Order: sequence, then structure tokens, then C-alpha cells
Amino acid sequence: MSGPGVWAGLAESAFLADIDLPGRDLMPRIAKLVRGFAVGFGIGMVAATACLVLVLVPYTLATGRGGEGIAGLFAVALTLRDSPAGGLGITIERLVYATLTNGAFFVAFVAAATVFTGRQLPACVTVAGKVRWRLLAAGLALSTLVLGPLIAGSRLLSAEATAVPLLAISPHGAGRIAYALSTLLLIPSAAAEELIFRGWLVRQTAAFSRRPAILVGASAVIFSALHLDASWDGFITRALMGAGFAYMTLRLGGIEFSTGAHATNNILIVLFIQPLTPQSPGAASDVSAGSLLADAALIGGYVLITEAVVRVAPLRRWAGVRLEELTRPVPKVLPAR
Repeated sequence: MSGPGVWAGLAESAFLADIDLPGRDLMPRIAKLVRGFAVGFGIGMVAATACLVLVLVPYTLATGRGGEGIAGLFAVALTLRDSPAGGLGITIERLVYATLTNGAFFVAFVAAATVFTGRQLPACVTVAGKVRWRLLAAGLALSTLVLGPLIAGSRLLSAEATAVPLLAISPHGAGRIAYALSTLLLIPSAAAEELIFRGWLVRQTAAFSRRPAILVGASAVIFSALHLDASWDGFITRALMGAGFAYMTLRLGGIEFSTGAHATNNILIVLFIQPLTPQSPGAASDVSAGSLLADAALIGGYVLITEAVVRVAPLRRWAGVRLEELTRPVPKVLPAR
């Protein structure tokens, strides 16, 4: 982006090209947003509940509690929630449960909420007209280069000698492979979160303000707050991650790259730091100089790999990104006669 510079130029992202700032229609626009949120939340809850039953029914039947009806379903749901981490079966079941229910809620929410703003779900995904799968793959690959050293360093410097989940989940190679493959479910799970926090929320924010700090900051703070982590360390880390994901979305014109980065974070944590539990992924501790340094390295790495895709032509072509997908076209000014 030229002219105002990269940061200020985020306001000119092609991802926001179809959104105008409010004039006299500020209050009607707020009313549409509130109605859209209410309807989207309701429809999202219905979709999530349907998927929850879809997951629990076969599991309830398999455990021999099918004859208990609703009470059996409820008991199995509590088992999924409260069972300690460590078992391969329960961990994979949780992955399926989280992916289907969260994904159903977020997708249904955004699909319903966008109706009230006169737009469609695809506009919250990408400006390219179709999903750029190579860009998602680039997000997975490049973010691994950033997160890999950080996770390795955190394990080496940690005072707690916890077992690597990938190795502790099963004594057999087949079980470990099954666990590793099951974490691929975290990709659609991350896509669902990116859809609502970056695809929908950033665009809703842009309907009221084009200041990059507000566009990025609102997404970052809300994203972190809704993870309900009471520790400041966890809140700061997730907020900075959310800021990085919002930067990626605005800079590259869609949520594909941020989905890859988001999924990579969750996958590496579940594989090497903490097995999937109702509170994971993401193990947090007190704020320290080391954690702040790691956070700075994380956000710096996110900006670096994003700019690499934007600025390095071979990498940009490999990721399937076109220049016109980065910034909205500047209106042509006709010469004076």
C-alpha cells in the first residue's frame, strides 16, 4: 500500500471496499447491527444445539446409555466436559465436539447476522470470490516457522517438566498418529473463529470507524475477552494474537492466512504443550519479562510473514494472492477541462 503507509493503509483494505462509513444513517445502522446480533445469536444457538445432539447421540448409544434418553445425553455431555485429559478416545471426542458445535454456532451466527446489513457470508471470508486454499496453506507453513521456535524455547525454559502430549497420549505409534491427525480438526475450528472475530467483527467495526487502531484493537480485545481466561498473561497473549490475525485479514483481503496462523497455534499447543481440555488450548501463567518478550516476538513474526506474502512476488504468487486483493481501487480522477 502506498501513500499513508502500511498501518494507516489498513483502512483502505480491499476487505472493506464494500463498506461505507455512516452518514445520517448512524442510528439505523446501529439498530440493524443489534437486530442482526440478536437473530444471529439465536440461530447460532439452535445450530450449535443440533450439532451437540448429533455428536452426543452416537456416543451415548456406544456407552450403553441410550435408553436413558435426555438424562443419558446430559450425563455424557458432563463426561466430555469433566473427564481429565490424557485418554486418546476422550480427547478425539472433544475435538469433534468442539469443532462441530463451535463451528455451527459461528457460521450460523454470521450467516444470519449479515442478512441485516445487506451483505452475504462470502464477503466475510475473502475478496477473491472463492477461498484461497494456497493462502491458508501458506498461513499454516509460515506461522509454524514463527511459533515453532517460541514453543521449543518455552519448553526448554519452563520449570515444569510436563510430558509432551503427543508422546503421552498413547504408548503406541498408531495412537499417536491418530491423535496428530485428529488435531487437523482444529483447522475448521479456527476458520469458524476467524469468520466471526475477523470476518464479521472487523467488517462491522469498519461500518463505524476506519481507524486501524480501532479496527484491529476491537477484534483483539473482544477475541481475548471471550476466551474467559482470568490471567493477565493469557489475556495479553490472546489479544496480541487477535491483533495479528486482524492485521493479516486486512492486509491480505480475507481470513484464509489468519485461519492458517490461528490453527497452527492451536495445533502446536495441543501437540506439544497441553492436551485438549475444556480450558485449552493455551496454558497461561503470570505476566513476566519473558512472556512479554515472547508476545513481542509472536506479533513481530506475524507481521513479518504477512509482509513477506505481500511484498515477495514469488511467495505472493505461490500463495495465490493478486495485487488487487490487497487494497481497494483508488477512484480515477478525470483531468480538468
